Amino acid sequence: MKCFAVHSYKGGTGKTTLAANLAVIYARMGHDVVLLELDFQAPSLHTLFGVRGRDAYMNDYLSESATWDDVLVDLGDNYDLDGLLVLGFSNPDVDEIRKQLAKDRKWHMQAISQLLVLKERLRAEGFDYVIFDSAPGVHYSSVNAVVASDFTVVVAKIDNFDFDGSIALIDQLYNPLERRAFMLFNKVVPPLLTGSRPAISTAEEVFKDKAEILGFVPCYCDVPLAMGSEIQALSQPDGPFATRLQQVAQKIAEIDVAAKHGT
Repeated sequence: MKCFAVHSYKGGTGKTTLAANLAVIYARMGHDVVLLELDFQAPSLHTLFGVRGRDAYMNDYLSESATWDDVLVDLGDNYDLDGLLVLGFSNPDVDEIRKQLAKDRKWHMQAISQLLVLKERLRAEGFDYVIFDSAPGVHYSSVNAVVASDFTVVVAKIDNFDFDGSIALIDQLYNPLERRAFMLFNKVVPPLLTGSRPAISTAEEVFKDKAEILGFVPCYCDVPLAMGSEIQALSQPDGPFATRLQQVAQKIAEIDVAAKHGT
């Protein structure tokens, strides 16, 4: 089983959209996949998947007020996928978000234990992939996601804000935790890919001693036009966005989780 967090230095990188599409791609391939939402500050998977009114959320499981059976829901049959697609949503209620942000270190120490227990339970159940949609930045919840993962996919845009922030994450978070980082650049405007400005070579130079680069995903107009309520790997599985992510999914599948940090 591969378990990885999808993380970013700041919001707006398309992290959740990529995590959801990667989960669907793996399920379309016939793999059994679990996608867990650990972005308690801005839950959005319920919007992408059109799921409302859950009785229990990841917040409840981590607080030990609900079981994993209460929280997880299998959506695979909804989309006629070859594999299981199981999701654990975060509570989108504003009051619950405020309560979550007020949780102290003690609660988050309990939460990481719960998360690790769930990871091992899913491994025992035979799942192939567990994906954590982490909160951006450095918060207790995002650190827990990184700790519980085998490696982290860092989503960034091609700009100096994300370059500097992602390097800070690698140097000050992933490296001390001995977690490998893999860069995925998203929303890359076409001139930066095909024009005279060497965006790809610049990114490769910046991160050559920091992290392996998984790929560059262009800014496709179909994605923002969907207004956050469409998963292209479902609606347009042969479209350019889903096709590009299939290449990323294959690279992730080839990552050796047994390899040591720094190798």
